Amino acid sequence: MTENALQPADSDPAWSWLALSLISGIGYKKIRQLSEHAGSVQELLKTPAEILVSKFQLSAKLAGLLAKATQTHSFLIEKRIIGETPGIRLFCPDSSGYPLSLKQISTPPSVLYWQGELENAESPCLAFVGSRGCTAYGKQQTRRLVKELAQAVPEMIIVSGLAKGIDTVAHETALECGLKTIAVLAGGLQHIYPPENKNLAAEILKNGALVSEFPLGVKPLARNFPIRNRVISGLSIGIVVTEARKKSGAKITAAFALEQNREVFALPGRVDSSASSGTNSLIARQHAKLICSARDILEELSFFSTTTTTQLPFDFETTQSGLKKINTVDLSEIQKKIVLALNDGIEEIDAIHSQTKIEMNILLATLLELELAGRVDSFGGQIYRLAVELDLSTN
Repeated sequence: MTENALQPADSDPAWSWLALSLISGIGYKKIRQLSEHAGSVQELLKTPAEILVSKFQLSAKLAGLLAKATQTHSFLIEKRIIGETPGIRLFCPDSSGYPLSLKQISTPPSVLYWQGELENAESPCLAFVGSRGCTAYGKQQTRRLVKELAQAVPEMIIVSGLAKGIDTVAHETALECGLKTIAVLAGGLQHIYPPENKNLAAEILKNGALVSEFPLGVKPLARNFPIRNRVISGLSIGIVVTEARKKSGAKITAAFALEQNREVFALPGRVDSSASSGTNSLIARQHAKLICSARDILEELSFFSTTTTTQLPFDFETTQSGLKKINTVDLSEIQKKIVLALNDGIEEIDAIHSQTKIEMNILLATLLELELAGRVDSFGGQIYRLAVELDLSTN
């Protein structure tokens, strides 16, 4: 397939949908209503302004904008940039590649920019969402659930939003496990956010896709994130909230999922942890189903029944925790400071040093001790993560 073959032909309705979507004040429902009245989006754009006013009861201003939609500077520039950007696919609700799951929600994106090796979302998609400022617990449990899903359903596609925290962990773990993953952006595909995830975005392109409904040059503004969240849930058969604070954006995604008749799952956390207050609230209000393992998710989604005799590729029960639990009373004061910082989600060596105030040479030596004891894992770039689960109940 050549790069040019990825672009819609001039007769493709995606260009017409794009032209209409760039008009301020007109959304999917209005475009669909008018195009059905006219016969198609292409015919709608050919309709003279005076006919749009007399026959379609549009205002003179809106009729004028529709009649000139394919001649505007914004449309012509966007069309040119799409043609010059390698690998971009432009889908509209009338395109064969447009995800069927998105057509089922009340307000599908009028256009969908798609880039990556994954050409469609025909396989089952499951979304993972949660706090940007997640703790080690949130990261550990997200990794565990994604790994379990990869073993049980290798065709599963993991969907998330490329944000810091849980989103990043979900994408990274999916790639590590050989799963395909889709990142839904809150800005155009030319603006990867956060910037530190540019390398991750490049890896996703190799075994997944970057998706957005925003024009290529649009920056990820705050108001775009809730709009983006409905696409994350809309693409998916369900969403998993692994750790979320009381006002986390993950709760907005959960609300969209419920409105879209998607399943919502939440992993419980400690009752005294503010990092899990959002997930615990979703469970308490019966807005989400409590889960402890991937089995809970897959059974609810009917991938297999509770009475199935199928031999699973791993034992859910023995991996439910996946981590050895230790008590901080068994640690020295310096070790305790370090593991508590790691438990709060602090991973980079300079950040650990800043948090603990431990001299760097002592800090590095103690981290090595913890690593040799199997309590800490080290990663490239002097990144450290807990390899155990802390039991803080007696501290």
